[in-house]
Amino acid sequence: MKAIAVLVALTFGGLAPAIPPPTAAADDATTAATAATAAAAAATPTETAITVLGVTDLHGHIERTTDPATGAVADPGAVTLACEISRVRESSPGAVLVSSGDNLGDSPPASALLEDQPALDVLNAMSTDVSALGAHEFDKGLDDLTDRILPSAAFPYLSANLTGSALDSEGEGGGTFIKDVNGVKVGFVGIMTDDFPALVAPATAGALSPAPAAATANAKAAELKRTGAADVVVVLAHADADGLAPRLTGDVDAVLGGYSDVGHPGAGESATMTSIDGQDIAVVQADRYGRGLAEVSLAYSASTREVSVISAADRDLRTSDCTADAYGVEGIVSQASARAAAGDSQRAATLGTDFLRGSSDGVTPGTSLGTESTASDLIADSYAHWASANAPRGDAARIIGLASPGDAHADLLYAKDPANGETVDGALTKGEAQAFEPLGNEMSYAVLTGARLKAVLAQQWRPGDDRGVLTLGTSANLSVRIDQDAADELYAIHDEVAKGTATAAAKATPIADARSRVIASIVIDGVPLADDDSVLVASSSPLMAGGDGYAALSEVSAVATDSVDRDVLTEYLEYLNSFGGRGVSASYLKHQTGLASTISQANPRAATLNLTGLVHSNDSEKPRGVTSVRYSYQEASGVTVTSEAVAVDSTTVANRPETGRATLQVVFGQDAAAQKCSFGDAQDTSCFLATIELLDASGAVLSTYGYELAIDGSAAKGIDSETGAGGTGASMRAEEVVVAPTPVGRSDHGAGMARTGATIGIGVIALGLLIGGAILLVRRRGGADEGDAVDAEDADFADLDGPAGTGSP
Repeated sequence: MKAIAVLVALTFGGLAPAIPPPTAAADDATTAATAATAAAAAATPTETAITVLGVTDLHGHIERTTDPATGAVADPGAVTLACEISRVRESSPGAVLVSSGDNLGDSPPASALLEDQPALDVLNAMSTDVSALGAHEFDKGLDDLTDRILPSAAFPYLSANLTGSALDSEGEGGGTFIKDVNGVKVGFVGIMTDDFPALVAPATAGALSPAPAAATANAKAAELKRTGAADVVVVLAHADADGLAPRLTGDVDAVLGGYSDVGHPGAGESATMTSIDGQDIAVVQADRYGRGLAEVSLAYSASTREVSVISAADRDLRTSDCTADAYGVEGIVSQASARAAAGDSQRAATLGTDFLRGSSDGVTPGTSLGTESTASDLIADSYAHWASANAPRGDAARIIGLASPGDAHADLLYAKDPANGETVDGALTKGEAQAFEPLGNEMSYAVLTGARLKAVLAQQWRPGDDRGVLTLGTSANLSVRIDQDAADELYAIHDEVAKGTATAAAKATPIADARSRVIASIVIDGVPLADDDSVLVASSSPLMAGGDGYAALSEVSAVATDSVDRDVLTEYLEYLNSFGGRGVSASYLKHQTGLASTISQANPRAATLNLTGLVHSNDSEKPRGVTSVRYSYQEASGVTVTSEAVAVDSTTVANRPETGRATLQVVFGQDAAAQKCSFGDAQDTSCFLATIELLDASGAVLSTYGYELAIDGSAAKGIDSETGAGGTGASMRAEEVVVAPTPVGRSDHGAGMARTGATIGIGVIALGLLIGGAILLVRRRGGADEGDAVDAEDADFADLDGPAGTGSP
């Protein structure tokens, strides 16, 4: 049985002052904050107070950094972290220090360039008691974990639901560790997220035997208490704490989570949650990068064997003034910074713009892997550029690069950062470039069929995973058209699974069906990709082996090389800078965009297009991309009719690739010219043809869509095309690199033909959309018969004679 005592909502500035650490000045203590003193006071004379301090997702962020725009502390750094931990320990002897994993990997240069040994040294110096295992501890493979990381850590790494390696013997064995805290036996159980197989290389996942996280935690907690091995059980979860806790039993007294990089409890959130058997569980998750320090205070009664939750909070260390050295951490950080800086202060490139990771709120880059970003697209460009010079093409006529959603570990910022020694806008050092992509994975490549590439791209949607979408970075010569109807079906299934009203296994058939349709078309170098075409795909070795859940890549034989991904990026940036100009600049035209359509039941000359994913997710990038859309068509007399521009709604759509939505009502007047459709076998099939234009803020045309609407109700298919428009962005050919998009004017070719080439159509009042030469078949909504649907697999492509454009596809 478990009781709940007083629940204290902790904010960093409102806690009792603590006794200063031996190395801290006395006046620092007046502003120190700790819940340990309050916890000890809340415990009754017959109870024992237990304090657990936790960090998670440190990712080697041991240096103190500031926001270059505001001067505010971004990462407090290991010195402040150690200082605060020391203060808590002074006021609460026996306080336990734990981590919920991802101590390493995805790290800044001070740690990454030294294989994250400095991060381990800091954790060792602070006398970390125990850590859950994170997915990033596997970044360099299982052998690196067992042969280097585990021996270097002075604390056990736990993962009870991963068996079959040296992890089995860590701690007390079986993913558990027992710590005597003031005479109370506190048991710790380490748990890895159920997403684990999708987060690591297939070879790593295959060498271990995963088990369900919640079920394993419950079984281990019950065993520890039943056998008397532990009086109190704390689960260290490399998984979202608030998602895991409601699935646990009352044998678990507290959960310290991680993985999602989101602190808990946030504003208005409770610090306890109810277990499946009605007991209170303390739930807390520290903010990432050492920005937060989780603090859980429990009280244990030996007479009743009850555990009371006194308090639980994620303390914001960015407001801390505690900077006195504790445990010698300052020396570790200083030495690591100096070693990493040596040889890495050389300029690698000059930037003309920022390259930002995806955002879930429009203002915070790096908070969404579910959307395309200029950062990940830049990495994909570097991979394709490398492949064009190093990978034998064989039968593949085209080359593309794909970047794993997590390959970009930082943002490349144009503005100088004086606090970090930068004096010139746009200066990018080699150290910063390597921090942007620090892992050092081997480059690999493989030749895929068009059908295989379509399957890979469809696996960006994964209903049932913690993240419903993981969007790949793609090279600029690749244009992907998403069937928004199919995407919406996948989102709906994901929401059902997340709410617990369905399981991914039960929805396997509708998931497979929607995935088979979600990628409507692919265009490379302006040429539509057929299912039996060959394309050479380059990426880092973990992704090419099927990592991050892209199982379709694990079924091809990739060629590994000695080239390293971070070096490939640096060399690519240097190459781009060799052309001079204002610096390496981002293209703001998205490579993957969506379309849903509804053809009017009342007027066969009218249709509604719903376009999605037209702009990037960061507010600072949106004004440089598509801001409005319009359409035009020609009348039989040759007069061009042009609609008013419709504004794009650029509101950021969290964790989905849909930011930038526009609804365009296309209506062909009575005098609209008709011509033979580009699809179908009937000689007398006629179509209306419109050009849909994507405009920037100045009204310049950034890209065009060809749009065909059949007027006789016949069903039809497209005809294969071997021609199409070229793309812009960073070219993959060694002899030609264009970094920023070049706006193009409207085409004067034919009857309002889009500059990008071909168009398509579908069945009863068929509708087609072409983006960058791609033909997209879309299903009719709103009253259409089921037989009117045309699947993307049936799409063929039409060859419409037109000049190759220079706008992005």
